[in-house]
Amino acid sequence: MKFDDKGKQLAISLLLLVLVHTSYAQKSLKYVGVQNLILLGKAKQTVQPFQRIDSADLLPMPKAVQGLAFNSAGIAILFETNSSTIAVKWKLAQDKYHANMTPISHSGLDLYAFKDGKWQYVSAARPERSVLEQNQVVVSNMDTTTKQMMLYLPLYNSVRELKIGVDKNSKISAAKQPRVNQSKRVVVYGSSIVQGASASRPGMAYPAILQRKLGVDVINLGFSGSAKMEIELAKYLATVTADCYVLDCIPNQTAAQVDERALPFIKYLRSQKPHIPIVLVESVIRENGYFDLSVGNNVREQNESIYKVYQQLKAEKFPNLYYVSAKGLIGDDHEATIDGTHLTDLGFVRIAEGILNAIKQTKAVN
Repeated sequence: MKFDDKGKQLAISLLLLVLVHTSYAQKSLKYVGVQNLILLGKAKQTVQPFQRIDSADLLPMPKAVQGLAFNSAGIAILFETNSSTIAVKWKLAQDKYHANMTPISHSGLDLYAFKDGKWQYVSAARPERSVLEQNQVVVSNMDTTTKQMMLYLPLYNSVRELKIGVDKNSKISAAKQPRVNQSKRVVVYGSSIVQGASASRPGMAYPAILQRKLGVDVINLGFSGSAKMEIELAKYLATVTADCYVLDCIPNQTAAQVDERALPFIKYLRSQKPHIPIVLVESVIRENGYFDLSVGNNVREQNESIYKVYQQLKAEKFPNLYYVSAKGLIGDDHEATIDGTHLTDLGFVRIAEGILNAIKQTKAVN
């Protein structure tokens, strides 16, 4: 497209208008740290607030898990404000690129508000490329009634610093009647699908969807490519307060690893938490496995192995054990993945519904 002189002048004027508006919006805001707000999605307290597992707890864990634990997947800030504008400043650890993920998902922020009895998406903070210190207005021109809001942090990056900007004459504080019940907790341990690949934004990872649907705190312990049921992870999970454990960790293991590790992992967790329900989830059916027979056979063998473990535990009268089959878990239309393995938002909504039904059967957080 070519512009004449008038077109160029108009384009420049519009750009200047946007820059002036953004500059004015930023100058009319005050920024507050989040230490006095409610931090959701944390398994336990950590020295670095936006780190999922504390460095001391990470020492016996596999190296891959140690690195991924610094990602802020599932962590959210719950607050209330009467501001007409919400802005954020956040400092990232790395400049990231993932071919099967949006920048908003791996390094951006995702804002929700509680409206008409449910959580509703507001807007997202889109990270600029090759910039670690981000600064954006997320939403403006809202009415000034007090709203309860929830800000999800990035899924595949580490947040070093975070401040929320609001109108200078407005109030922002911890929610007085939180719409997420922190006294009830679901802990989800699993693979990249649990961590959130490839949701379009952080709030669409299925642990976040479960959090909003159930109204309880959901802890995202998804470790991309690295959920392999090592006993060190069972020992850590047993130290995390939970009303229900969801084990969605089959996709990263071979069938032989499931045969070797699943039984001792689950039995150890049960020995330490004798009354807490455990939900086992089969590996989702990988869409490319319908054509790549090696992939298809691998998933079938994985699920056969974990089902065999489930049957053995049931035969041993193992209490409070629930099972989610892969059949129909992400639908039957073959449209729920981005790359044959990782889920789109459609896939995440579907898998969340299936796991939600199992959690409700436990009656642990109803």
